[in-house]
Amino acid sequence: MSENLKLGMESLWYGINLWISCLVFLLPLRRKTHFKVRLILSGAVCVLILSGVYYLIENLTDWSYWGQVPLLFITYFSAVLIFYNCVKGKGFGLWYCGVWGTMTFLLVLETSYVLCSPLLGDLGNWLLKILFSVAVNVAIGLTLARWMPEKGQYQIGPRQMVSAWVFCIMSENLFIYAKVDPGAALFNIVLQFYCITLLYLQSALFKKSSMRKELETIQLLWHQQKGQYQLSKETIELINHKCHDLKHQVQAIRAVKDEKERETYLEKIEKSVQIYSAIVRTGNEILDTILTEKSLICENSGIHINCVADGSLLAFMNPVDLYTLFGNALDNAIEAVRKLESKEKRVIDIMLYERQSFLMLQIVNPMCGEVKFEDGLPLTTKAKNGYHGYGMKSMLHTIQKYEGHLTTEVKNGCFYFNVMLPLERDSNKK
Repeated sequence: MSENLKLGMESLWYGINLWISCLVFLLPLRRKTHFKVRLILSGAVCVLILSGVYYLIENLTDWSYWGQVPLLFITYFSAVLIFYNCVKGKGFGLWYCGVWGTMTFLLVLETSYVLCSPLLGDLGNWLLKILFSVAVNVAIGLTLARWMPEKGQYQIGPRQMVSAWVFCIMSENLFIYAKVDPGAALFNIVLQFYCITLLYLQSALFKKSSMRKELETIQLLWHQQKGQYQLSKETIELINHKCHDLKHQVQAIRAVKDEKERETYLEKIEKSVQIYSAIVRTGNEILDTILTEKSLICENSGIHINCVADGSLLAFMNPVDLYTLFGNALDNAIEAVRKLESKEKRVIDIMLYERQSFLMLQIVNPMCGEVKFEDGLPLTTKAKNGYHGYGMKSMLHTIQKYEGHLTTEVKNGCFYFNVMLPLERDSNKK
């Protein structure tokens, strides 16, 4: 086999091997539409680019350290490109996938070099490389690649991403040194294996930390539900009171012969049944329940709610997240409006609509007094008994979970609560 042909095959194998390692981590994730076409096209582009760069670097430079640095940077960004083109991701998730794809690729490639032997010949060595690559990638695909993502995505923060990049750079350095000094290749392979092991342990630790935070959120929601029970009890008592009044008023009407007096009783009944005007229909059952309950509470407190909402836009939100966001926001608005002496000012405006593929929520209420802000959020006016003040934080956490943005401001004597969430148009999960 000529040297140029051998180098050409090595270059092609370099690109294909990276594509295989990325494929292993792609399969468990949430895929974009036309996944197979995207996978083939992005793989072909990256294989051509990497093969060409590998071939040029082999011909134009020796295997010195600085000669290989550009190749490995291009390798990592090619892996990230494959992930961005084929699967859905949030934040640093796809960059993190690129780290795993690159480190797995380097470990497989370097180990296959060590396993090759002149005794096997060119054909035997190529078969060994292919079988070893398939075996390792299948093993990782059935274990680590399936264990790490949550619901088809990686939830990666800045600290975890930075440490992952550090491990990736270490792995790339070990690969280069193994090429520069083949005698140290076996030792470098062991170190690369340790890097991958540490990266997985780091992922497990961050996942445990995330679970602990989720447990704290659940405990917080439990305390909120406890308060919600009291509000529900008040609502039921209000309905029972109205029904009791209706029963007696109907009985009274039967005995009344005077037309004027009968009209007075009918007006009372009409006022009593106004409670049913509090029932809201938005196109989302969960939002309807929340708004109806809050409307009943407002009706008992002399507060009027103006609601223009397309609840169907909220179909992508988890019910608990929906309750956390709207329940806390409306509780805050009701608490502020109750303090107003003028009943004419006791009004809460709710608007929920779509603008340029974003869900826009705005809740506006008049207020009295001064609001103090910290980090862009209003400070609680309640006593700090351990749970007050978490309402705004839990709402912010929920909004950030959906990659949204929250702003609050006081303008012209009114408090504005504004939320913007990106709408998920592509719900095709393959």
